[in-house]
Amino acid sequence: MSSADPHLSHLDFEEGVRANQRRLTSNLQAQYDFIVCGSGSSGSVVARRLAETPDVSVLLLEAGGDDDVPSVIEASRWFENLRTERDWKFVARPNPHLRGRSMPLGMGKVLGGGSSINVMACRFSEEWDPSFSKPFPPELFPRLTAFSVP
Repeated sequence: MSSADPHLSHLDFEEGVRANQRRLTSNLQAQYDFIVCGSGSSGSVVARRLAETPDVSVLLLEAGGDDDVPSVIEASRWFENLRTERDWKFVARPNPHLRGRSMPLGMGKVLGGGSSINVMACRFSEEWDPSFSKPFPPELFPRLTAFSVP
């Protein structure tokens, strides 16, 4: 069963992920060559790259819990993760430019880190934006907006 299989249903994929997590947690070792702390975007990539070497053992640690919850899986519900057990609840220092307010900093305490609890919105426009030093090259739009499964 491959996640790249276009015929694989969403439910089959989810069950495959759960089965993989059960298998991995049942095979914990007493010693590892590398221990990566934090399963956010960077930590996950580092652990994956290290694990590509067959004779190296890698443990990826995450302080938070499982990402198998609707507020993480369904992107439109991202805001439901803020100030919950999936958020470290960090707050910036009071800022005089914000009338002394302290802004919350959504940092993920969950498998996937901040990528699991934050959202990214993007707006593409073919109009020139004066805040940029030069116009955005229109030939890049298809590459930026195209989505393909590897």
